[in-house]
Amino acid sequence: MEYNLYELLFFLFCYSFLGWCMEVAYMAVRTGRFCNRGFFNLPLCLSYGLTMDLLILVIPTLEGAYIFQFIAFMVIVSAGAQMADEMSVRITGRQLWINETHSIYSGRKLGVVYTLAMSAVALIVLLLIHPVLYVAGQMVPGFLLRILVLIILILLAADGTAVFYTMKKRPMTAGMQNLSEGLQEQKQNLGGWLAAHIWQRLTKAYPNLEPADLRVESGYIFAEGLCLDKIFWIFFISAFGGDLIETVYVKLTADIWMSRSSVLYGTFSIVWGVGAALLTILLHGFSEKEDRYIFLGGFFLGGTYEYLCSVFTEIFFGTTFWDYSDMPFNIGGRTNLLFCIFWGILALVWVKICYPPISRWIEKIPPVTGKVLTWTCVVLMVCDILISAMAMIRYVERTKEIPAGNQIEEFVDEQYPDEMIEWTWPNLLIK
Repeated sequence: MEYNLYELLFFLFCYSFLGWCMEVAYMAVRTGRFCNRGFFNLPLCLSYGLTMDLLILVIPTLEGAYIFQFIAFMVIVSAGAQMADEMSVRITGRQLWINETHSIYSGRKLGVVYTLAMSAVALIVLLLIHPVLYVAGQMVPGFLLRILVLIILILLAADGTAVFYTMKKRPMTAGMQNLSEGLQEQKQNLGGWLAAHIWQRLTKAYPNLEPADLRVESGYIFAEGLCLDKIFWIFFISAFGGDLIETVYVKLTADIWMSRSSVLYGTFSIVWGVGAALLTILLHGFSEKEDRYIFLGGFFLGGTYEYLCSVFTEIFFGTTFWDYSDMPFNIGGRTNLLFCIFWGILALVWVKICYPPISRWIEKIPPVTGKVLTWTCVVLMVCDILISAMAMIRYVERTKEIPAGNQIEEFVDEQYPDEMIEWTWPNLLIK
């Protein structure tokens, strides 16, 4: 089954709402009262929606391979929950789900039980709920579905802005004794009233969320801890280093110099960069554990990630960049046992050896210089990715003899001809 972008967003919002309903029902049973468990004011828990979107893309490609389907459910569900937990820590500075079964890594046995239970729920939803949602979505005219999705996106963007504003606008200062006093102080203006309202809702839903931070910082360290700045630089450095590693590997094994970049400008492999960022986020808490746990985490997460990348490029761009069909123990030609082992070894080397010194090196960058460089590189990388995506889409259309339909497509055809695309992505195959 193939889905377009608007259908995937429609499913994302539907499953986010269903996840929110499940969270609310769970808390109602547990505490006997209603509370909005969503991080946003809208009735949405995006982690559920993102998890289900990944599952509806991946599971159909594993038809008949029940063992791999089971592994995919376990890995995607657990990684989605862990990612939600990590993002909450990055945004709020607190682990919101301590001492709750929602936290999959609060204990090894509890984590396995939670992952199995949520995987079973996801399977039931995929078998019974998804067909109904799909039919419902098909009954809505295409233009109305697009309008609905865009309206929800706008509302979510506004809601997210308000919540992030609240996280920055702390309701307590060093001279205040309690949260109520801080909230009353904030209600002097519209922005303060909005922040106070959101704080009251969040602290009611998540008692562990402490809005006060009375520590006095002696000095600012750029990208201290596992923050968004550091995650970006991990992505950037790994994307550059991964491209160089692949280039040298191809030279040593095939004796040819071949472009391994994911983008038209610069030697950057997006797969390596995103992979390193995900491994860092999901496995950094295992740095003090035995090596086998890190290896197994990298084995399953890396294999699943590589599989997802293959599915993503095929669905959205109609292309594939690798095919392992001729290798033993491959899964649909998208990944294989040997490379999963490589992912496990890579995760172990990264977490234990590479990440600590790289993290310390990043933190030595002067704060102002670091911020300027970060945002400059973010803007340039986003532009590079967008340009590369447009050029790839038009290349695929040209191979199918689809002419340019407007001035933008004519510009892309002129600026990024076939020769440039084929040199940058020599292994690109069109499905």
